[in-house]
Amino acid sequence: MSKAIFRVHPAIGIARVGNSEEFYLAPESIAALKQPNKPDDKTTGGLPLDPESGEVIKSSQLRDKHGAFKRQAARFRIFAYSDIDKPSYPEKAENQEVTIGSVIQGKTVTDIKWCVHLANKKAAWFVNDDDHGVVAYENSNFPVLRNLAEGLDPYNESRLRRLVIDAGPRVLDNECRTAEFDSKSQKQAAYLQAGDKVSVEDYPVSFPFMHFDYLDVPEKGEKLSDCKGARLQKNTTATGITSLGGMHTDENGRLIVAGGYGKAVGWRLDNIDKPVPIDGPVNNDQWFDDTSDGPVTAVVEFEDGSTEEVFGGWVVVTDPSYAPQTLNVVSLFDEAYDTFVRKLNLQPEVFSGGKFNPDYKPAFDDHIKPIFKATGQQLWNAYLPEIAVQAHKSVDSIKASDDPDTTILAGLAYIRQPNPGTEATWRSQSIDEGAPLMPLSLGDSSAAGGKPFLTPTITQYQFLHSWSNHQYVDTAKQKLGEGEYLDRATLQNCLGGRFSPGIDMTWIIRETAMYQDWQSGAGPFRIKHKPLNYANIDNTHTAFLGLGWVPRHEAVEHLGLEPGDATKFMALPWHADYNSCAIHQTSPNELKSETLYWSWPAQRPVTVYVAQDYDTETQTLPPQRYSVRGTGTYPLENTPSDKHDLANAGRFWEYRDMLTKWDDIGVVVQATIIDDNRSYEPDVYLEVESRLTGDEPMLAPPKPWPLLAGSGSATRKK
Repeated sequence: MSKAIFRVHPAIGIARVGNSEEFYLAPESIAALKQPNKPDDKTTGGLPLDPESGEVIKSSQLRDKHGAFKRQAARFRIFAYSDIDKPSYPEKAENQEVTIGSVIQGKTVTDIKWCVHLANKKAAWFVNDDDHGVVAYENSNFPVLRNLAEGLDPYNESRLRRLVIDAGPRVLDNECRTAEFDSKSQKQAAYLQAGDKVSVEDYPVSFPFMHFDYLDVPEKGEKLSDCKGARLQKNTTATGITSLGGMHTDENGRLIVAGGYGKAVGWRLDNIDKPVPIDGPVNNDQWFDDTSDGPVTAVVEFEDGSTEEVFGGWVVVTDPSYAPQTLNVVSLFDEAYDTFVRKLNLQPEVFSGGKFNPDYKPAFDDHIKPIFKATGQQLWNAYLPEIAVQAHKSVDSIKASDDPDTTILAGLAYIRQPNPGTEATWRSQSIDEGAPLMPLSLGDSSAAGGKPFLTPTITQYQFLHSWSNHQYVDTAKQKLGEGEYLDRATLQNCLGGRFSPGIDMTWIIRETAMYQDWQSGAGPFRIKHKPLNYANIDNTHTAFLGLGWVPRHEAVEHLGLEPGDATKFMALPWHADYNSCAIHQTSPNELKSETLYWSWPAQRPVTVYVAQDYDTETQTLPPQRYSVRGTGTYPLENTPSDKHDLANAGRFWEYRDMLTKWDDIGVVVQATIIDDNRSYEPDVYLEVESRLTGDEPMLAPPKPWPLLAGSGSATRKK
């Protein structure tokens, strides 16, 4: 019998911010699809889990008793794989979850030790360059540095010390089952070395209030004209962002990580009586937010005192999910899977020697149906004319037994090809004319990703091509193991494509250098950890974390990621980007089109059906409302006649409003979990728990494709 291999799953866990001390657990099922092992359950996957019962939550559990928005915690487990002859995907070897008391190859597990290190490097990093994406890092280049007023050298330790939020590492075991990543818990700093917990007495924990005398802390109900704030004396008052979250283990030894509280904090430079400006959706100097990321490592200890190292994972703490059951047409999993298939030899039976195997038959349930299901789900979060609603429903209804040629898709006639560069046409079709191409979303605007319009990944398109040629099977012969399913479900519930920069992670998901060698035993989709020399920390209080991982820089890109390296490419603060990305013209793609497209309808609902408006007697849907609505959403810079323009509504017109109202946004969930004592049809997805009130602009009737912007004033949006 060969030695067992131990892996953390999910390989990349997703936690989400909230302003409540309470939390629920991240979904462990794929959005919109059947829940695993529950074929008769009408409630589809993607819902968070109750941390006590383990069952999917009800709508009343999205907020705590005070009305605060709960955080989403990522739950990590360990699985042991025995008798691996040759690594494969799906893994053919037997596997079992490892918990306290498990017997693995005749030895009983007595302890599981976990180590997590969270940090936020956004303010110290470079701007997100929409025009170039990863190309901006090629040939040893960098984009422009954020916060140039703090210094021009990105490697300067003093600069890093001020601009990196670093909570330090924490360790959990049988003797310590809870820890906080906050400014008060410096004495808890510890790491794992050779299976033992080692304390770090003088870890240089860093939070904004420690370095800046004058902080701008947005508050609920504030008026922009009154945003003066209080003078804060450095190192005397813990204000603003003081925590990146906490973690604990349950009775089985599973790890649960809950992140930050959705805060954004600015620092003032020369004029302390004015609020810190926030002028754009992605790159705002003098701002911090409390998202974070970092490595998850573990050691399994047995009754005989022996230990086993575990292939670790990574936790990413990002934006809330306001539509957890809406599947993305292109997800983070689709992006990662495409990278591993075409570049890392994940499944040679699918792709090898630089080309796809023409004889490979994808499984309809595994490879094709999720794309069709995601298409159908868009109608709950996007504003569509009735003809489009019916079209999306028809795509969703396609079955494995249907003749591809006779479906509404007519083979692939309406699927936008993943052409390189800025090509976004089918048979030389104009972008603004003729039949609409799917998906109806904007793509990466950079030369790297490379298209103004979203397309399926190359691997997705290959599978669709096989389907259209009747080269497919109904169901996959080998299903994913439990741990592998957690990997997929976690990433498939996140946004792919439209990395401008995105919501959960960005285009780095496509970078092969970011990952461990999956054939070494680690399995796929696992971020490579950079070894950190905690033993070398002294009491000089200089920055411990460096600039970190740099893509396309050959000298460093294979060294692995430090804490904070996965989220540093994202918008700062995240709230501004979320606010901006509702409906757009094709700008910034400079194609001079007035056709409207969405950014991220699955992650950032544009329009919603509100449960309170639903007619329970006739079981009919009400008119839609904007997800972001009410006071502050009028297009103030446009004429009154322009307020119904779809390109100019559904967002706050002062970015700062989102910093204090993000937790008021409602959540789109399936009616089966709405517990308001009303009766709903089970197959509708409605918005619940919104706190946004006040006047709101009416929705103009959606037009058939293409949706024209009318005045063209969206390009003037603040």
